Amino acid sequence: MRTFDSLAEHYDNWFKTGLGRYVFHYEKELVLELAAPKPGDKVLDIGIGTGVFAVELMKYKADITGIDVSEKMLDIARSKGLTNVAVGDAVSLDFPDESFDLVLSITALEFIKEYEKAISEMVRVCRKGGRVVVGTLGSGSLWALKRSRAARRDAGSVFRVTRFFSFRELKHMAEKFGYRTVVKGAIFALPFDNAFCVFTGRLTEKAFQFLFPSRGAFLIFRIEKT
Repeated sequence: MRTFDSLAEHYDNWFKTGLGRYVFHYEKELVLELAAPKPGDKVLDIGIGTGVFAVELMKYKADITGIDVSEKMLDIARSKGLTNVAVGDAVSLDFPDESFDLVLSITALEFIKEYEKAISEMVRVCRKGGRVVVGTLGSGSLWALKRSRAARRDAGSVFRVTRFFSFRELKHMAEKFGYRTVVKGAIFALPFDNAFCVFTGRLTEKAFQFLFPSRGAFLIFRIEKT
């Protein structure tokens, strides 16, 4: 399997494509809605990657700490001004209880074997009154089907070890902690980078988010810790 180090530049550059810009626009919209960042928030970004979403949180003057499994991803994040980042383990966070106002993890959970333990760790390091926001790749979309089929043909694909989560699974996992939860879905364009898919996606995105959230290629939940 290819490492995330080898994919770092491709991943970062993908968000500059037509389809990538579409995806980022609507993913960012939901991330910011559920994260509700405030100036001075202490934020832990788990699976910070190249800092795509952390850079947006910087605009809110949040104090960001980030961990990732890929040093190459972190190098790109550092080049964007994210200096407090390091290699770390999501299932054994090296932080005290209730250290952060916001714990964020975007498209990392699906690559973590002990995903429930990772969520438990996120809740542990989140302060009372804080938020845990987790975005992941949904199983009910054409994107998941396309990625799974491609992975079967490519022994080096990172999607060979990906667990695509269903809306129901995420809702159940979030609710296990007994706090108030919200689950939403986004990204309904067809998974092809052409003008037609991006155009039709933008026309239908908001309606489909409301009508068919479980079919989103991107699913996200928030746990409000009380």
